Amino acid sequence: MKDKTYRATPLGLEAARYYRWKKNEWGATAETLRDYEAILAKLALDHADLELANFEPPIGTERLREFIDNRWGERTPRTRAKVISVLRDFFAWAVREGKLNGSPAAPIFRPRKRDVARGTFTEADVRTLLAAQTRRRDRVALLLLFRLGLRKSELARVQFKHYDGRNLTVFGKGEKVRYLPVVDGELRLELERHVLDRQPKPNEFLLYPEKRGPEFYGGPVGVIWRDRERQLSSTAMHRWWSACVGRAGLPHRPMHEARHTAITDFLRSSGNLKLAQMLAGHADIGTTANIYAHLDTSDLETALKALNEAEQ
Repeated sequence: MKDKTYRATPLGLEAARYYRWKKNEWGATAETLRDYEAILAKLALDHADLELANFEPPIGTERLREFIDNRWGERTPRTRAKVISVLRDFFAWAVREGKLNGSPAAPIFRPRKRDVARGTFTEADVRTLLAAQTRRRDRVALLLLFRLGLRKSELARVQFKHYDGRNLTVFGKGEKVRYLPVVDGELRLELERHVLDRQPKPNEFLLYPEKRGPEFYGGPVGVIWRDRERQLSSTAMHRWWSACVGRAGLPHRPMHEARHTAITDFLRSSGNLKLAQMLAGHADIGTTANIYAHLDTSDLETALKALNEAEQ
C-alpha cells in the first residue's frame, strides 16, 4: 500500500518491523504482504494511542474482538477468518520477539466457513475453451490449469527455466516448491512447440504484460509493447482468464474452477487421495478430501452399483 502514515503510530512501527521480517526472513510474496499490511494498518490507525504492551491478554483479546467486529463484523466468514489469521501471525511474531508475554489473538476462533458451491468444467467445455485460443501461450497456460491444477498465482510465476523437458517446477504458497511431471501428451506437445517457436530466454514468463492495438492509425491490431521478463499481476491474470473464456463464448466462471476440475478428474481416475494431495500441493490431506475431491451423485451411484453387483 502506498499510504504508510500508519507507521507513525506505536503499533505501526511494530507492524513495519513485522512486515520486514515477513518479507525478508519468512519470504512472503508481494500479494501476501499487501493483504497483511492493509489489515495491520487498520489495527494501528484504530489504536493510534496504544502501545503493543496494551494488547497483553486478556484485555488485548477483547480489544481485538471489538476491532474485528467494528471493521469486519458484516463481512463473510471467509474474510473474517483471513483477518484473524493475519492477527494471529502478527501477535505470534511479537511473542517470539519477546515483545509480549502472550498472544491476544490466540483465543479468538476463526468463524466456520459456509459450504461453497465449487463447479467443474466438462471435457467438452475444456475443448471449446482450448479451440478458441489462437495463441499457443494461452493454450499452454490453460492446459496447465486443467491438467496440472495450478493455482492462479502459480501460473503467473511460470518461467521457461522452470521446465526441463520432463518436469515443471511450481512455486506455491509460502514459497513451497513441487515438481510436476508433464506427461499429458497435448500439454507436452503444445509446450515444446511453444519453446521451439519462441526460443525464449530462461527468465521469460509464459504469461507477461503487453499492450495490443493498431500499429498505426487504421492499421492492423498487433503487440505494440511487451515485457516478457515480468509476470502478470493478480488483476491482469483475471483479465487474461476472462478474455480466454470470452473468446470461447462460454459463460464466465471463476478461474479456480479449472483447478477443481484438474484435481477432481485426477482423483476420479486414480482413486488415490495421497497422490491428489501431492498434485494439489496441500500441506493437509484433509483439504484435498474436503474441498477438492469434488465428486457428485453420479460418482456415488457408480460406487453403490459396483458394491451391489459385488454382493450378488
